[in-house]
Amino acid sequence: MSGDSSSFFQLDERIQRFIWAEGWDSLRDAQEAAIPLILPGDKDVIVAAATASGKTEAAFLPALTHIVQQSTPGLIAYISPLKALINDQFGRLDRLCELLDVPVWPWHGDVPASTKRRFLEKRRGVLLITPESLEALLCNRGNSVATVFGSLAYIVVDELHAFIGTERGKQLQSLMHRVELIVGRGVPRIGLSATLGDMGLAKSFLRPGEGEFVREVVSRAPGNDLKILVKGYEEPLVLRRREMPRDTDGPFLAAGDGADEQAEDADDPLMPAAIATHLYSVLRGTNNLVQHPVNRLNN
Repeated sequence: MSGDSSSFFQLDERIQRFIWAEGWDSLRDAQEAAIPLILPGDKDVIVAAATASGKTEAAFLPALTHIVQQSTPGLIAYISPLKALINDQFGRLDRLCELLDVPVWPWHGDVPASTKRRFLEKRRGVLLITPESLEALLCNRGNSVATVFGSLAYIVVDELHAFIGTERGKQLQSLMHRVELIVGRGVPRIGLSATLGDMGLAKSFLRPGEGEFVREVVSRAPGNDLKILVKGYEEPLVLRRREMPRDTDGPFLAAGDGADEQAEDADDPLMPAAIATHLYSVLRGTNNLVQHPVNRLNN
């Protein structure tokens, strides 16, 4: 780790050792800028950076440092629009948090009730939750909600852009406001996003009425350009067995012995296989979201 990284040396020593063990040469620019802003735990911050540029670490490295340095263990609430993202973040955070003795609690519809009960007993660490599950938690726990979130130090909202301008976003704003009313104080809000066209709008969303006080970290690292590859496949794309080279020892019939009928029955569309082969060769070894096009005519 470069000796001129002042942000690195502000982190908890156990986190520093973790970073060294992971072989990081340096912190990303978003992390360098975000750590001193988030660490004190007294301001709202938006971190906008490209996918796989370390946004999660930009929020959690300083936030974890903050809560482990308090006399009373604190709580970080991470709100995600997707259960799959919660599961992914659990895998990313669990090893680091184990070194810090900070429990990580996934909370959504697929999480066992026993895990949720343990969180309600301990009420510290990192809570990974969807807006809908947080809504249910507030409604179902009643007067105990103030105790559950009494040590809340940060609210981290991932994929911030997915909430802006939507009904779900209004629900999220309501949830954050209600939590603050319950605990009787403001809680720093950290927004994470890969795509934010209007930073002013994003800041106003994160802290309605006080957007001008939200600090922003925008990554300027190279490689943040959006790159699009458009690849077309002609349809129908089929390869008839009669057009394929025949092995004399193979199972294909000779002409005049029903070969035409067998070939007609054996026509195989190759377009899906060609697409699958291309995706495999390009995306192999990485995590990606692949969406299948919906035929709206059949809906």
